[in-house]
Amino acid sequence: MTAVVVITDLVVLAKHLRLLDAAEQRGVTPLFVFGPETPAGELARHRTDPAHPLSRLRDEDLRHVTDTSLDTLLRAVTPWLRDRGVRAVLNVGEVFVESAGALAQTLGLPGPGTHAARVCRNKVLQRLAAPALAPRWTLLDVARPTAADDWDAFPAVLKPASRMSSSGVRAVTGPAAVPPLLPDYAPDELLLLEERIDGREFSVESLVRDGAVLWAGITAKDTNESGTAFFTETGHTSPAPHLTPDQERLLLRANTEFLRSVRFGTGMSHTEFRLTPDDMVVLMEAAARPPGDAITRLWRLATGMDLDAALLDLALGTEPATAPPRRRARQVYLDHPQGLLADVTADGMSVHWVSEQGRWPDLPPVPEDAPARGHAVLVSRHHGDLLGDQSDSQGRSASVVLDAPLDADLDAAVSRATRSVTIHTVHPAPVGAAEEAVR
Repeated sequence: MTAVVVITDLVVLAKHLRLLDAAEQRGVTPLFVFGPETPAGELARHRTDPAHPLSRLRDEDLRHVTDTSLDTLLRAVTPWLRDRGVRAVLNVGEVFVESAGALAQTLGLPGPGTHAARVCRNKVLQRLAAPALAPRWTLLDVARPTAADDWDAFPAVLKPASRMSSSGVRAVTGPAAVPPLLPDYAPDELLLLEERIDGREFSVESLVRDGAVLWAGITAKDTNESGTAFFTETGHTSPAPHLTPDQERLLLRANTEFLRSVRFGTGMSHTEFRLTPDDMVVLMEAAARPPGDAITRLWRLATGMDLDAALLDLALGTEPATAPPRRRARQVYLDHPQGLLADVTADGMSVHWVSEQGRWPDLPPVPEDAPARGHAVLVSRHHGDLLGDQSDSQGRSASVVLDAPLDADLDAAVSRATRSVTIHTVHPAPVGAAEEAVR
């Protein structure tokens, strides 16, 4: 029997567990490498739970590594390469993009390619690779407090070149706003200062085989940037509404141009753009892996496509089944009160603690003409977590996933669904209260 090496972390695989069924249907054995962001105790708990798909894994089909370097990955997979008939390498998640890309290309297997993987992990390289799509930008020296004094394009955005999930991305209004932020970054961290682009934000998800885009879809994004210094994503809508055919063509053309500029080979890509009021497309960032949050779930609801199966087919060198949108799906992250997360309740929707349970609900597509409906509430935090500002993606707590016919009023459905959800918090005990109680 042939095998596919799936490289991931538990928090990411939790929403791609259909890969196990897709592999079984194709007669392929999945061999899993879990990275350092996977807690060993959580992985063991799910593997011993008969109701969890990971309970199907044998010990010899799993490796748990302590870092994401190529050397560590090679030590983990070399025994499999000798005797398990490995026919595919599939990376699911951000942190292994480079090492998995190098491994696949070295083995002569389908993948984005080492160059595309490297560029898609670094925003500076992305701007150098596709200058016609890039905003105006410069590099900052963290050690030099006056580094921004020569920059004259404000308002601007300060962002680390290699982080993800909007971590460290901050709006700045002038040169004096930059130095107080610099201590928040590592001394050797590569920082970008770039012009702030006005306009709606979109992502383009693509299935690519040997450099040819087989399928692409445009997702609209919402952020919390209005009135804050942050750029945390607070919602996704697939396919994006309120775009003219010409605007869709501009976004899809920019996506194809970027993929060509980085010599993207095979796999799923995720590129993010701003569309200015005068219809200029500007690159924000790109990733050589499936999109985050619930975007793959949204496209499944919208098109009926099984994107986990498509990912596996691409890795195996075969062409995946694709389909156009027939519904519109949305994920909306909810505002939350500050405090310790006690519970999340909802009327008419099931609540899934996806981080604690280590799995996402399946959310199968519904008939094209089915009425608008909320499918589920997804809780991405744990009971007892401290909820505060949503300064990046890790600060969010719960979201609603819903869909509707393409021509339906999705905003009205969102309003009804979000009103039905309550996030319950309790105030943390004052510092020293526990010690006082003991005395």
